[in-house]
Amino acid sequence: MKRGILLGAALFLAVAAGAQERSWEYWKNADGYLSDQAEVLLDYVDATLQAYPPSAKPGEARRLAFTALDAVLHETRYDDSPQFHAFLDKRLGRVAEALEGPVKRGVTVYKLYNDGFVVRTPKLTVGFDFCGNRKGVKVVPDALLRRLVNACDVLFISHRHQDHADPLVVRMAGEAGIPVYGPADFKCEGFQVIHTDPARDTVVATKRGSVGVLALPGHQRALLNNIYVVTLPGGKTVAHFGDQDLEADKAWLFEAPALLRKRLDIMIINGWNPELDAIVRSFNPRVVLSGHENEMFHGIDHREALWLTQYKFDTLAFPMPAYTLVWGERFRY
Repeated sequence: MKRGILLGAALFLAVAAGAQERSWEYWKNADGYLSDQAEVLLDYVDATLQAYPPSAKPGEARRLAFTALDAVLHETRYDDSPQFHAFLDKRLGRVAEALEGPVKRGVTVYKLYNDGFVVRTPKLTVGFDFCGNRKGVKVVPDALLRRLVNACDVLFISHRHQDHADPLVVRMAGEAGIPVYGPADFKCEGFQVIHTDPARDTVVATKRGSVGVLALPGHQRALLNNIYVVTLPGGKTVAHFGDQDLEADKAWLFEAPALLRKRLDIMIINGWNPELDAIVRSFNPRVVLSGHENEMFHGIDHREALWLTQYKFDTLAFPMPAYTLVWGERFRY
């Protein structure tokens, strides 16, 4: 209770400091009111998420932050708004700063925009599905995007959709000498194809040595969607499922865990996956992390909500811990 009171006081002071610069006069200015309200609300969300980091059993404050963020981001007026960009830039800027600092031990996973993730160990940093723009809108500023790309030793692309495969990211990686791997139907210069049919173990080059990868031949509808299982230095494994959703893949997908040399450590999977329960239980990871909520350029009925991901995790009651993550958050394994 005391922690909550102190947090509330700190948030009030932070918002009040900004309020001194405003007139707070909104007569015949509905747009101004809604914009200022979104800014204040997103500041509260950001501070609350920092005070209550990812948990397999989040409390009311964190759940309320999920719902408040969803409420703002499910309104199309904020798709390319200063409020949205300020919130995202601030949170991804913290990730870039952390990645530019030292790391001594363990595995840390950072969540970026859409289905982008960074997995970091002292000897290797792996990136999945980085993207900086969508439908002509710059979502992540180039300078910030370059910092995130340059922090990695290798990048993987699950499938060719532009919210997962960004040619600018491929070019930035090439300029920094960072290999990029992806599916055969992604038409872009500068990346290397990983063939997944049939599923196979392979070793790929990185900026610092090599890494073992099991590539599984998934699909989003008819599109190739590579599912990557990466074995990190030290033996921990992480799987990124991209936008896997093809019903026909069930015939082999639920048998795929037999290909693993050891139990999967970390599974990164979209909360909207139509076979979420079956896939998680089949692969039996030690930890589940959520991906791809609140893609801003989908219709509001197709922006997966954080509160809904958390509701699914609560209801499905997996035997392993499952974490709902927000852009800019990290999970240490």
